[in-house]
Parts: sequence; C-alpha cells; structure tokens
Amino acid sequence: MFKILLVFLLLTITGFITIWLKEDPGIISIEWHGWLIESSIPIICTLILLLVSILLILFFFIKRIIFLPRTLHKGLNNRKKIKADIAIIKAFAAKHMGELDLAKSYSKRAKFLDNTPLKLLLDSEISNYYGNEVESLEYHQNMLQHPETLLMSIKKLTLKNIDNKEIKNALKIINMSPKSKNTPKWFFYTSLQLNILDNNWEQVNSCIKNIHKYTNTNTNSLKLIKSRIFLHKALVHKKQEIIESHDVDNSLKFDPSFPPAIVLKAKLLYKKDKKSALMYIEKSMKKYPHPDITKYLINIFHNESKNKLLNIIKSLIKLNNDIYTSAALAKVALQIEAWSLARKTINLISEEKWTKYIYLMMAELEKKEHGDNNKFKIWYNKSRDAPLDFTWGCTSCSYIPGKWELICPKCSSLDSIQWQQFPSSSLVVETAPINSRHSKISFGLNDEEAARGIIKELGTGIDR
Repeated sequence: MFKILLVFLLLTITGFITIWLKEDPGIISIEWHGWLIESSIPIICTLILLLVSILLILFFFIKRIIFLPRTLHKGLNNRKKIKADIAIIKAFAAKHMGELDLAKSYSKRAKFLDNTPLKLLLDSEISNYYGNEVESLEYHQNMLQHPETLLMSIKKLTLKNIDNKEIKNALKIINMSPKSKNTPKWFFYTSLQLNILDNNWEQVNSCIKNIHKYTNTNTNSLKLIKSRIFLHKALVHKKQEIIESHDVDNSLKFDPSFPPAIVLKAKLLYKKDKKSALMYIEKSMKKYPHPDITKYLINIFHNESKNKLLNIIKSLIKLNNDIYTSAALAKVALQIEAWSLARKTINLISEEKWTKYIYLMMAELEKKEHGDNNKFKIWYNKSRDAPLDFTWGCTSCSYIPGKWELICPKCSSLDSIQWQQFPSSSLVVETAPINSRHSKISFGLNDEEAARGIIKELGTGIDR
C-alpha cells in the first residue's frame, strides 16, 4: 500500500512539472567564445540526460573490459565449486551407504573445497575409517580454524589427549572452547575434570563459575560438585602429607551427609583429640549411617581383645541397626568367631532385604558354627539369585574401586563413583584378599571379591 501511494505521489509531481514546463518553457541562453546557444528548458534537460546516459554506458563498458579476466575467473571458480559441491554430496551419500572407497574417490574430485569445513569433516571421517589416526588428527587440527567445526574438533582432540594421559595438551585444547550458553555442558565439565587432574585449584574455581553461568546446572547439583571437589582436594593434600581441615569442613558444609568426608574428618580429629573424634563418629552414625563410618570406627579398635570388640559391636547395634551397619557388624562378629552375636545381628535384617553377601555370611555361619552342610547349601543357593550389595562404583563403566574417588580410575569420568547397587552382569571388580582374624579388620562387605573369598574358603563343603 505504501509503495502504491509513493508511486502515485511521484507521478503526480512529475505531471505537475511537465504541465508547468509546457505552459512556460522559458529560454536558456549560453554564450561561450562568441558562440550563442539558445534553447528551451525541456530540450536542455533532455540533452543533459542523454549525455549522462552515454557517459554511464561508456563507464560500464570500460569497467567490463577491465574486470573481464576477474569475471571469467570467478565464473570458472563457480563452476568448479558447483562440481565440487555435487561430489561432496555424493561422497557423503556413499559414506552413509558404507561404500568408503567410493566416498574417497568422490572426495578427491572435490579437491577445490580443500580446507573448507565440510571437506575437512568428510576427509577426517574417511581417514578414521581407514585407521589413519595421524591424518585424521591433522584434519581435526585444521578444523579448529573454522567456527562451524570448532567444537567437534576440540572434543575429538581433547578425548584423544585424555586417552594418551596428556593432561596438559588436553587442557590447551579444551581452553579453546567458546564461553557461551550455546556451548554444550560437556566442554565445561571436561575442563573442570582436567583442571582437577592437574591440581589447578584456581582454575577449578573458574570452571565452577562457568558451569553456573553458562549451563542449566541447578544450585543443589553445584553444591554437591563443590562438596566432592573440596573432599578430593583434601585427599590429595593428605597424600602429600599436608594436614589441613578447612577443605574437609568446606566439603561437609555443602554436603554434611557424605560418608567419605565424614570419615576423613574423623581421621583428622582422631590425630588431635581421640575423644572428640569418637563423639563426632557417634553423632554421624546416628544421623548418617553408612558402612564406611562403621568400618572406620571398628578399625580404630582392631587391636582390642575379643571381649572389647564384642562390646563395641553391641553398642553400635544399639546406636544404629540399619541393614548396612548390621551387615558390617555381622562380618566382624564372624571374624572373631562370635557365632551367636553374628546370627543375632544378621537376624536384625529382614530377610526380604538380604543381599548376596548376607546370604553368604549366613552360609558361612552355618558351616563354621554347626558344620551343617545342608543349611550351608540352602543359603549358598539362595545367594545366587540375591541382589548384590550397594558399593562405590562407576555409573559410566561399572568399575568398582572399593572406595569413593572423584574421578574414576578406569574411565576418568568425573563424579561417577556413586554408592549404588549394580547388576551382577556389569561388574568390573578390583580384587583384594580377605583379611585374616589377626590383620586389620576390613569391611569389604560390598565387594564381590569378598563373596568369592568366602566361597573359596568354604568350597570343600559345597561338594559334600
């Protein structure tokens, strides 16, 4: 509508000017070196327009002649690009059909597009298929120069360096990631993971801020991440014999219920004041019962007499008789040959909640206390179909290290070691021998190797 009004307005103005010039054409006189030119305004205007048109035609004609080589070159390149684009499309189609030789052939025909994002992507995938890892990595290095393929190449090169345990190089690559809400959270979490592995604690703090700013991670999840990082930092310092408690305190501030942090806090307290440590453990067991806490408390008294250990077990059962604490204490009772206490402790757990290890302990109890092979077989057979115990294991690769770690030793996943129950088919267990009566008491009640140890010890009874 606006355009119609504009055209109408221009035509109206032009009409008025034309009528006005027709009614009053006027005369223009031009004198130059004795020459006198007289004409009306319409004729002069027409001559000027004609002259300008001729000059414009001459200008564009000369311009076309001057730029003719460039135009021809551009046209030739356009034709080459069209052919290369068609070859690239055919190459990708061949690749998705599984015809990699044909894809490679088409890729060579698209040489005109070398070092362009699409061609680099195609060539890298072809090289990867043929197992040419060096060539593939070179393509990915070139892909870093293009924003279209930047994130993909960063991820590929970072993972390659992680696989090679080249943490410094991986950090250099991951730091090229754009800080943006459009950047997937994998890049921020991987940067955090690498800086933790490299003990770059200042950069770790920056990574957490980036996760908060650029990802949709909720506040509660961030608190848990901070808690685990502070605990990991404290454990690193402990290995370096740097005795500090503020990192453990910070860990517990963000998550006061996390058992490994509670145990480490208790260990640090125990070195300074045994009474305070025991009070802290007792308080923690009431509020956050966990086998790791029970394990540490019993290990404190591992050199005590049998009667002393019996009294400790009884007091702990009164303190908290949940399934994990009862199972852990039953194991200690078995180790010190307190058969009746072991049976009483196991029976505190409803049989519908029994796990594989509890059934195996019951089998061991029947074998060692009464020498009853029939009951032994009954409990042992029931253990085959029983669910496994909860344990510290990796949710990514199902590896079971037997203790909590911030980064999985097997697959290097961040914060994937969780207290959970695994299906038996997915276990990847770190084996360790069962400790004897005279060694330091160990609570491997959630480890599959503990079950295997009992089975091996009682194997003679199975065949009878």
